[in-house]
Amino acid sequence: MKNTLFLTVTVLSFLRIAHAQSPEPQKYPDGYKESWWEPRDKYGFSQPERGVPIQLPKRNPQMEWFETAKLGIFLHWGIWSVYPTNISNAMNRIVTPQTLGMDGTVSPQVYYTQLPLFRAENYDPSKWAEILHKAGAKYVALVTKHHDGIALWDTQAPGGVSVVKQGGAKRDLVAPFVDAMRKEGLRVGFYFSDADWGNPDYASMPPPTNMVKPGKNLLKSSPLSYSEKEEPDRWERFLKYRDFQIGELLKYKPDIWWIDGEWERTPEQWKTDDFLARVIENDPHVIIGRIAPTTTNTPGLITYSTPEQVVAHTKTPKGPWELCITFNDHWGYVPSKADKSASSVVQLFSEVIARGGNLLLNIGPKSDGTLPENTVKELLKVGEWIGRNAEAIYPTFGGEQAGISFHRFFGPTTVAPDGKALYLFVNGQPGNDILLRGIVSKIQKAEVLSTGEELDFHRQVGYNALPGYYVISAPKSQEPLMTVVKLSFDEVIELDQ
Repeated sequence: MKNTLFLTVTVLSFLRIAHAQSPEPQKYPDGYKESWWEPRDKYGFSQPERGVPIQLPKRNPQMEWFETAKLGIFLHWGIWSVYPTNISNAMNRIVTPQTLGMDGTVSPQVYYTQLPLFRAENYDPSKWAEILHKAGAKYVALVTKHHDGIALWDTQAPGGVSVVKQGGAKRDLVAPFVDAMRKEGLRVGFYFSDADWGNPDYASMPPPTNMVKPGKNLLKSSPLSYSEKEEPDRWERFLKYRDFQIGELLKYKPDIWWIDGEWERTPEQWKTDDFLARVIENDPHVIIGRIAPTTTNTPGLITYSTPEQVVAHTKTPKGPWELCITFNDHWGYVPSKADKSASSVVQLFSEVIARGGNLLLNIGPKSDGTLPENTVKELLKVGEWIGRNAEAIYPTFGGEQAGISFHRFFGPTTVAPDGKALYLFVNGQPGNDILLRGIVSKIQKAEVLSTGEELDFHRQVGYNALPGYYVISAPKSQEPLMTVVKLSFDEVIELDQ
């Protein structure tokens, strides 16, 4: 006990002596800024000099509705949905014991047995329109006739085959579709296949010379597409048949024509220029999606690029474009475990609009006329997310169009039409800070778009004319699919040079 008391007294005495001998607080020289290493405001040590204002592309007034639509729905609906088969592609192959059933391959005779079984008994296009509108879509494209030659309307073309007369539906499916979509405020697109493997006059010429490849026999691999000899009279008869059917659909004045099957002939054989002139004369505002390359510069032609299933990661299409992609790896209805989730659709959609394109998401309705239940469930989740973040989607420009690449932010971005707001699409549920690079302009406000939660931010030190990174605090309230952060500026956004 005595030793402990002695030790305590000794330590206290030492501390009193040390305190008495400590120097006075440091006095800084005049003009010296204490704690100079601490930034004076949220913009770091120095504000970079003026940058380069972003340049937003000018939109063609006739294409503006399309470029600002962002999301469309593709509907591949036909008799293939009965068994189902792999749309009509399944029947234009050589059927052998080895190929039968592979990828849905069937003989034409078996394929067409689906026609009387296609009844569309529960078809309610107004219900479709309601669901697709809630999903955030602005336009809907319907397959009016695929390569099998089966029309979804009551075609009067000589020799024509439809779900109305020969099929089990016994009613026109196109007219009520158009009415329902337009009542819901949705634009209408018509898919129409030039190729018609069910018409006896279609396979009336050999494959074009530019399509003949060594080791590939198209007469065998596509038996319903070509013949060994050229028969001009039969081909002309087929073109009149095709043009008759086009004439039947012109009265609806679809906003978009989406022409397919063009790969099987040359533009000259299709008489593409004549077709385009006729369609444009019928409606000068019409937009042409996929079509065979024109042989001349058709006056009044308004068109866009249509990559299918994927877009090159290193090269974005020039001008207006649209990625068409399947919801579950199949164009027509097939029960599948490969359905996309709402989360994957939102990720894909965000990437596409950040690159300045539209997403055309394909759905395969069932033969009874209903949409697959899981598809509807996931689509409505997407629509709810779009509704909460609509400001970042319509009618914005893709960040890539404004020079805000993935090097500046590791995720999709969009820019407000006036150039004074930037939207960051943050995948998942961010738990860490968000970094933004190369932005010269001062952020005035950072917030979660769907909730209004304001976020702290500051700029790290830059170097010479290069601005430092913006560091934005992780939001407390986050979206279940993808969080969108809005950054507001008091000027058109300027980037480093």
